[in-house]
Amino acid sequence: MLNFFIGLFFSSIIAIIAYKSNSLTFSGSLCAIFVGTLIYTFGGFYLSIIMISFFVSSSLITKFKKDIKNDFEKLYKKTSKRDYTQVLVNSLPAIIYSILYFYSKNNMFLVAYGVFFAAANSDTWASELGVLSSHDPINILTLKKMQRGISGGVTLTGLFFSFIGSFFIGIVFMIGYIIIFKNFLVLEIVKMFLIITFGGFIGSFLDSLLGILFQSLYIDSMGVYTEKEFSNGKKNKLVKGYAFFDNNMVNLLSTSFVSFLSVFVYNFL
Repeated sequence: MLNFFIGLFFSSIIAIIAYKSNSLTFSGSLCAIFVGTLIYTFGGFYLSIIMISFFVSSSLITKFKKDIKNDFEKLYKKTSKRDYTQVLVNSLPAIIYSILYFYSKNNMFLVAYGVFFAAANSDTWASELGVLSSHDPINILTLKKMQRGISGGVTLTGLFFSFIGSFFIGIVFMIGYIIIFKNFLVLEIVKMFLIITFGGFIGSFLDSLLGILFQSLYIDSMGVYTEKEFSNGKKNKLVKGYAFFDNNMVNLLSTSFVSFLSVFVYNFL
């Protein structure tokens, strides 16, 4: 019960700061309080720090050179301010893993939790920093050049920061694990670190693949491709994918799949 109130207190403070700094909408802030409270209740300080590391780093990366990104943001259905759907997409499976770990104390759920946030962080860093590349993105399947700001395109810059974003969560996980559990079993720690780092990176790659294959893409009256269903009050024409398959759906499926798969990888190795 104490963890619940500690989680509620600190989640509220972080949510208010995030709302004031325009990182979260009002609905996103309320949802963040709910999520943060649950994560701390079942996962304590350790799992909360991993989640906070994702949120803070991705928020800072999103605001980096925001003036340059503004033109591309107009093409996105989502914006730099996360609403409740984006908060849930980037936390719901993690809540489940934290509850499973709470009752089982099995490291495979810790790994799944880490992979989930590594994949989310990897995708965010790739998207937010890859768009700043001096080279146009290429289609992950056809290798042809794509319009900037559209999901599914990759650049070398984006791939590099995708790996670094996942690596960052892996480092936080590893250091936290050693400090909290006072566990110095090198092989176990290295195994978890590698699964999280590469699992997160693969998750970002899968995100791009799903974006190309299934994510909705529209074209507006000016002939510009966009992820938005409406532009300036006018309905855009769907030219690819499925209307219900938006960026939130892509993110949820990719992060959920690699984190679930990591459970089997952990037990196999």
